[in-house]
Amino acid sequence: MDVASENIQQQPSVSSLDLSDRQAKKPKFNNNLADDTMEDISANKREILSLFTAYRDALDSHHDQRERVIKCSRDITALSKKIVFSLLRITQVPANSVFRDAEKLHKQVLDLFRKISVELQGSNSLKYNRQATPGLQEYIEAIGLWTFLQDNTLITKDQVLQRLSVAGADEVVAPLVSVTDEDYILGISDLPGEVNRYCINAIGKGDHEAVKRCLMFLRQMKEGINLLMGSKSVRDLDKKVAVLDSSLEKTERAYYSMSIRESEMNTQSGCLSMAVDA
Repeated sequence: MDVASENIQQQPSVSSLDLSDRQAKKPKFNNNLADDTMEDISANKREILSLFTAYRDALDSHHDQRERVIKCSRDITALSKKIVFSLLRITQVPANSVFRDAEKLHKQVLDLFRKISVELQGSNSLKYNRQATPGLQEYIEAIGLWTFLQDNTLITKDQVLQRLSVAGADEVVAPLVSVTDEDYILGISDLPGEVNRYCINAIGKGDHEAVKRCLMFLRQMKEGINLLMGSKSVRDLDKKVAVLDSSLEKTERAYYSMSIRESEMNTQSGCLSMAVDA
């Protein structure tokens, strides 16, 4: 028993061997390497944050510029409508006075186009075309009615650009904004509604020739726009054509009714003259 107990006391304990082995196998970390890794992570984080900050600033700038274009386009729309309302008074007010008032409003519209032209430089003219085109279309409609009342013709795209042209700082005359074919077509497609309003006003004044001019003008527009319907290249043109058809139908009915009334009045006056002579 004494020898056995002595052997047991001389053998090292299992727990002490395991502890020493674990301490020997425990990995030793390089504190300097850990510090370098943290610095790399911090640098990457700062780089990512700076990138997203730049993205945020770019988006904020884009939305701010977009809102400025929309606001200016709405102001152009409002002033263009005032030009239309002023021109439609031509059946009640002398033409010279009407065109003079319209010219004053036109100068204000050009000031707005100067303002919006700053936002539509370079590729921005296409980037923000969807926001700028409503005001431009309304403007084309207004000066289109103006040209019809003055010359009894449809305004051309070159005439639109000429109206928008002003002398710059270098004394070079150039359009303030670009006008695409789509802008021009959609702008003149709104014109039939205003021509029909002018026609109704002319009927009230008994101006048979003005009604006839409106009818011939709308028929020619219908023939021209029908040629574009097959291409499907102009957005929302089908909606504009529906308005054109409605305006043309109203103008035709007004012209026919006026012609029948005049024929009846001539017949009645002829019968009355025959009765008096008899």
